[in-house]
Order: sequence, then structure tokens, then C-alpha cells
Amino acid sequence: MTNTNEETPVAKDFFARPVEEQNDFLSQTWCNQCQEMDLGMKNPKEFETSSRFWIEGECVKCGSPVVTEIQYEDEE
Repeated sequence: MTNTNEETPVAKDFFARPVEEQNDFLSQTWCNQCQEMDLGMKNPKEFETSSRFWIEGECVKCGSPVVTEIQYEDEE
């Protein structure tokens, strides 16, 4: 039986973001394999569901998958 609570992620255009924002997301990373931060990400792909936004790519140093969660602050 299929879990109906899981949403299918929607691919977004990462490169539609402003260049400064792209650079921040590509440089501010964490690699679980290297156990280091800010090594960088290559081949970014952005996704979203109704409750989550993230960018998937590869660690510049070792090539392992890295994921950066995007948190949006509520504007009040």
C-alpha cells in the first residue's frame, strides 16, 4: 500500500535565484563523508514540497551527496 502522506518533490530552477544567493547556498554546506563544513557543492538541484525546500548536490572535495535545507523565516 502506498503512503499517501508522502509528497512527490517538485523540481525548481536553482539558477533562477539571484547569483549572490546561489553562491551562498553553494558555499555554505556540510559534507557527512568529509565531516567538514563549507567545502562547497557542485551540480545543484533544487526541490520543494508543501512543507520543505532543499538543494541536493555533490561535495566539491569528495563527490558525496550533500543536501542543504532552505529555511524561510515567517514575515510578520
